[in-house]
Amino acid sequence: MRNYGMLTLALCIGGINAYAQQAPVIADYLGEFEGQEAPIMIQHKKQYLHSSGAVVVDKTVNFGFYRLVAGVKNNAYGAFNDAGKVIAPFKYDEVSLEAEEDNAYPQKNYSVVIVRDHGKYGAVDSLGKVICPTVYNEIAVLDPHLLKIKKDGLWGWADMKTGQVLQAPQYDEVDQSYVLEGAVQIGKGRKVGLAAPDGHIIIPLEYEGFDYLGYEGSPFFGYTKQGKNGIMHKNGTPVTPAIYDKCSHGPGPEIFAVTQQDKTGFVNAAGKTLLPLQYSQVESLGNFVKVTIENKKGVVNAVGQEIIPAQYDDIKSFDGGGLIAGAGPVRNVYNNHGMAPYFAVTRGTAIGLFDSTGKQILPFAYTDINVAIYHNEAYIAVQQGSKTGLLDSKGQTVIPVAYEEIPVMATTTYLYNDANAGTDRDDFMPVSNNGRIGLFNVATRKEILPPTYDGIEWQNSHLLSLRNGDTASLATRNGSIIRGGKQYGFFTAVDTNRIVERRYDNNQSVSVLTDMAGNILYTNGYWEFRDDQATRLLMPVTAKSDHPHFGSGLLKIWDASRKNLFVDTNGKEMVFKDYSFVGDFHNGLALAGKEVAPDQELFGIINRNQEIVYPITLDDMAAFNDSLLLVTKGKQVGLIRKDGSAFLPIAYETISALYQEPLFKVTSKEKEGLVDANGKVILPPVFDYISYREKTGLLEVAKDGKKGIADTNGKMRIPLKYDELYTNRRGDDSLFPILVKEGKWYFYLDANGQAFRYKSLKKQGYED
Repeated sequence: MRNYGMLTLALCIGGINAYAQQAPVIADYLGEFEGQEAPIMIQHKKQYLHSSGAVVVDKTVNFGFYRLVAGVKNNAYGAFNDAGKVIAPFKYDEVSLEAEEDNAYPQKNYSVVIVRDHGKYGAVDSLGKVICPTVYNEIAVLDPHLLKIKKDGLWGWADMKTGQVLQAPQYDEVDQSYVLEGAVQIGKGRKVGLAAPDGHIIIPLEYEGFDYLGYEGSPFFGYTKQGKNGIMHKNGTPVTPAIYDKCSHGPGPEIFAVTQQDKTGFVNAAGKTLLPLQYSQVESLGNFVKVTIENKKGVVNAVGQEIIPAQYDDIKSFDGGGLIAGAGPVRNVYNNHGMAPYFAVTRGTAIGLFDSTGKQILPFAYTDINVAIYHNEAYIAVQQGSKTGLLDSKGQTVIPVAYEEIPVMATTTYLYNDANAGTDRDDFMPVSNNGRIGLFNVATRKEILPPTYDGIEWQNSHLLSLRNGDTASLATRNGSIIRGGKQYGFFTAVDTNRIVERRYDNNQSVSVLTDMAGNILYTNGYWEFRDDQATRLLMPVTAKSDHPHFGSGLLKIWDASRKNLFVDTNGKEMVFKDYSFVGDFHNGLALAGKEVAPDQELFGIINRNQEIVYPITLDDMAAFNDSLLLVTKGKQVGLIRKDGSAFLPIAYETISALYQEPLFKVTSKEKEGLVDANGKVILPPVFDYISYREKTGLLEVAKDGKKGIADTNGKMRIPLKYDELYTNRRGDDSLFPILVKEGKWYFYLDANGQAFRYKSLKKQGYED
C-alpha cells in the first residue's frame, strides 16, 4: 500500500493520466456501460471491460457485495475489486465471492474470496491477501469472523481476517451455533458440542442436539440427550435434567415451558418448578401464555404465575396497538400507545375484561370486547347486544354503551369531516344510531350532538355544519344549535364569529351575513354566496379551506351589479373601483386586474389599502409551488413570491422545477439554462438541452451539437466537446464510465474525465 500511494502521488505531480501509461488498444467496437461492465470486441473476440478501465474479462461470473467481481479470462477464474485491482489472479478453476453487507448490523459484515485450484481450496481477502493456501478439500464461511476448513474428511476453522488456523481439522461437522452467539457447534459421530472461536471446548461432545428457545442473547438453550430434552446455561451447566419430551420458551426470558407425556408445566432459570405438568395446551400471548386444562383457558404471566385461572371458555389478548397478541416471544407489548395488555375473557356467552395483573376490571356483561385506536389513542370498545360503547385504558366509561356504532371503530363510513377542526380534534368522536350520526367529546365524556344527522362537518375550530336531508343547521363546538331547521338552505362559517346564511324563500335565493346571535350585518339582493367561489392563489396549502372566509378582515361579495365589492366583519361595504377584478385577500394582499383594452386584462397584486404591491402588468398568474407564482408577460415568464416580491425575472420562455432540488430549469430563445433558489444563474440559457439525473446530482448538457456533463454548481465535469455521449445505463449512483465520441473515435471517460486506453471507430450496434 505504501508503494502504491507513492506511485499515485508521483503520477499526480507529473500531471500524467494513469491510463496513458499503457499503450492504447484499438477495439473492433465499444459498447455502453451497464453497471460495472461494458461489452467490447478486440481482434474479433467479444470481451467485457470493467468500470475501472483496468480489467478485461471473457465473461463475468458474479457481481458481489462491496463491488467485487468474479470473471473468466483465458479459461481461468479470477476476481478483482472496484478499483480494478486483481485480488485473485486469473489462474483458478473456480472463484466464489462470499460476502455480507448489512448497514443495520455491521457486525455481521464480511468479505472473502474462496478459490479452487486443481481440486484444492484456498481463500483471499478483498485486498488480495492470501488468507488460506489452496491445500484444503473444502472451505466455506462459518460466521462473519471464521472460515470452516476441511482436510482429509475432517473440519476445523481459521480466522477469516488473518487466516490463522484456530482449530485444526478434527471434527465431522462444524457449524455456526444458533443457541450461543459467537460459538461453534462441533460434531463427531452422532454427538454435538460447542466450542469457542479459539477452539477450547465450552460444551463437550455429549449431546444429540441443541435448540434455540426464542430469546435473542439469552444465556439459556435447549439440549437433547438420549432422546430427551432439557435446558442448559451457556456455561455448560444443566438447568434441568434431560427428562422432557419438549422444552420451549415461556412468557419471560427466564421462564421455560416443559412438556412430558402431553402435559406442560413451567420452570425457572434455577430449574425450580413454578407450575406443574398440568396443561394440555399452551399458546404464546406476547409476555403471557394462554394455558388450557380440559378445554378451559387461563393465563400465565412473565414470572410464571397463573394470574387468570384455567376455568374460562376462551381468552384473547390485546396489546396496546389494538392487535390480538400472536405467537412467539414478543418483547414489545407495552408499545407506543402506553397501554398494557388486556384480556377479553369468555364465560359461556358473556365476555369480561381482565388487566395485565389478572384483576377483573369489567364484569361478564358484554357480547364482544376489542381494543381500538383512534387518532393514535388506545380505547376499549365494548358491545352489549346491538349497542357499543368505549372505555379508557383503566376501564372507565368514555362513551356509554348506547350507540349502534362508533363509526371510527367499524367498517361503516359516515359523512364526518374534521379537517377544519382545531388542535383538539382528537377529543371528538362520531357516534351513530339508526344510520344517523352524532358527536361525542371523549375528553369531557359528554355527548355534544345526538345521533340524528346525516352529516357533520367542522367549518372551523368553533362551528360545525349539520345536515339532515335537505335541512341545514349550525352548531357550536359545545353542541349548541345556533341556526337550525333551514330547509333548502345552508350555513357557512366565514370567520370564528361570522356566518353566511343562504336562504331560499318563494323560489328566490338570499345570502345574509350574520353574527353569532343571528343579527343581520349585511345582505344584498344580488349577492349569491357559493362555497366554491374564492381565489386562493396567494394562500399556502396550510391556509386553504373548503369554503370562502374573511381574509385580512374582508369578505368578497360576488355581486352581479358591482365588481370588486367587499364587506368588513361589521358588514360595511368596501369597493375597489379602480380595478376590473380583485380576488380574496390573504395576509393583506389580493390579486388584482385592470382592463387595458377590449378583451385584454392585466394582473398584479395590491394590498388592502388599494396600493399596488406588484405592478398590474401581467398577462397571467398561476400557482408554481406553495410559495411561488408563475407570472407571464407576453411570451415570457418569471417567478414571484406570494408577497409580491420578484424571484426570477420575467425573461424566460418556460420555467420548471428540478425534481426535489432547489433548482429551476429555464428556457430563453429555445435554449435551456439552470437557476438556483436564490435566483443565481448556475448555467446560462445557452444549451440545446439539460437533462438532470436525480440519483447522481449531475446534468447531461448539449450545445451546438456537442455534449458534456455538469454538476449543480455549474462546473463542467466533462467538457462540452463530444459529438456523442452515452451514460452508464445501470449506474444507480453514477453516470460513469461514459462512452463518448470525439471526431471519429469512440472511447470511455471516468468520473474525472480521464480516458480509458480503449478506443474504436465503431460503437456496438444491435447486431453485434
